Amino acid sequence: MMEATDFDLPILKLFEQARLPVESIDIQLCSGGGNNRTYKIKTQQGFFALKKYFTQPADRRNRLAAEFAFLTYAQSATVQQTPIPYCYDEEEGLALYEFIEGKPLRAVDIHDGEIGQAIAFFTALNQPLNTSKELLPMASEACFSLQAHLDLIEARINGLQQIVPVSSEDKEAMLLVRKLKTVWLDLVTDIQKSATASRLDFNLPLKQSLRCISPSDFGFHNALKMADCSLRFLDFEYAGWDDPAKMVGDFFAQLAVPVSEHYFDHFVEQVMQPFEYPEFLIQRASLLRGAYQVKWCCIALNVFIPMHMARRRFANPYLNEIEMKQNQLLKAEKLLKNLELYHYA
Repeated sequence: MMEATDFDLPILKLFEQARLPVESIDIQLCSGGGNNRTYKIKTQQGFFALKKYFTQPADRRNRLAAEFAFLTYAQSATVQQTPIPYCYDEEEGLALYEFIEGKPLRAVDIHDGEIGQAIAFFTALNQPLNTSKELLPMASEACFSLQAHLDLIEARINGLQQIVPVSSEDKEAMLLVRKLKTVWLDLVTDIQKSATASRLDFNLPLKQSLRCISPSDFGFHNALKMADCSLRFLDFEYAGWDDPAKMVGDFFAQLAVPVSEHYFDHFVEQVMQPFEYPEFLIQRASLLRGAYQVKWCCIALNVFIPMHMARRRFANPYLNEIEMKQNQLLKAEKLLKNLELYHYA
């Protein structure tokens, strides 16, 4: 047995709890984590993934519990599309998972096959015969009425008022937020007019049979491609019950591995098929499409808010904060430009 450090001891206990006896462990911090720290654990039995979850009093979501519950459910709902969850230690904020050795995807890698696998994954999660999904929590920022969606995004825009103009990047972000607010007000007016014309009740919550199990933050930035070209999906700390329109909006607006708008109609038609009244759900997803582009502009600018930057620093102790802010500004500017072209065309 190796000499255990303070960090090794709870890890060894996890292996014991999972009935995976190990004589020694080698721990390597993985790069690329956005919110938490992920470690590659080498043992004589092979490799495992260890996740150390970020916690902060202002962030009330139990990320560990949400992700572990989702992955436990996904094991029964899908065929080898997610990591195996072994066990967790809530007090230490640690969870042990299968380590997936795959290749990250880029936007140029996304074709019909990848879209098809994403559709198949979501569809499998939402098969009506799987009753264990009733035990899952609400997704992070779950919304079930049109008004709730708009209120959520309005709150994100207002939250960006916390930016303190210390650096040139901070000042540039503040200017972008003002521009975003103007576009948002115009967009809200258009959404309200379209909803009224279609006789959609803005305050009526989506009934239970039309709600979905959402991976949340669903996209190819949270997937790895295996040698046989199959995809494995990762990172479900925000997962749970949600509105299918929100899942679609996030899927097409996420920033890291953008998905072409060319796939929008096909994707929406396919993912809504397991539900009652798919045409109604397609209509809502299309109506909220632009709103979620605004949301992701806000997400890109989150690094200018101290609480969010603290989470980034936790995930990556070597983070270059200035470079991170510059990169996120570019992403937000690009997304806002695309939104303006789409909205004012």
